[in-house]
Amino acid sequence: MKKMNEGFERNELKELVLDAYDLMLSIPKPTKKGRSFEIKSRSKLKNLPEALREFEDPQESVTHFIKSASYFLPRSTDGNLSTFLNVMLEKVQKIQENEKDPEKIRIKIRYLIGYSNWGMDAVCHIFSEGKTENERKSRIQNMIGAEMKALDAEDNTTKLVEKILNWKKIERSRR
Repeated sequence: MKKMNEGFERNELKELVLDAYDLMLSIPKPTKKGRSFEIKSRSKLKNLPEALREFEDPQESVTHFIKSASYFLPRSTDGNLSTFLNVMLEKVQKIQENEKDPEKIRIKIRYLIGYSNWGMDAVCHIFSEGKTENERKSRIQNMIGAEMKALDAEDNTTKLVEKILNWKKIERSRR
């Protein structure tokens, strides 16, 4: 099996990326401000990986990360991050069940959160910059398609694009 960044095998990275999209889709939907789309409580989500760096010992840093997320996320100004927190904790437990090396657990959690954050930023940018729904769909399709092709996971593309577009529509229909 071919190793990728941080020594991940392709299937490990594929699983992390797919889990990151699940995590992203569990956050409250993006809101529109003027012409831009944004995620409320974005700073709380961007700062999550900081908790993984506070301790040299990887096991202590993972414990600190879980406590920090469990304390700060429910107290966000959005107040709707409980689903995100639950999904994130499920993904962290999944990583812990499949990985025994504490340092690799820390690295995988960092990637999970990082990929989720990058996905949020990319999708919100596409939502903001696209002039039509068809243009947005095409750009998301290209982004997800390229990413899934690199991971030999192209069969996930259509379903993931649909989930992302529905995620946006749900928010728009609530207004």
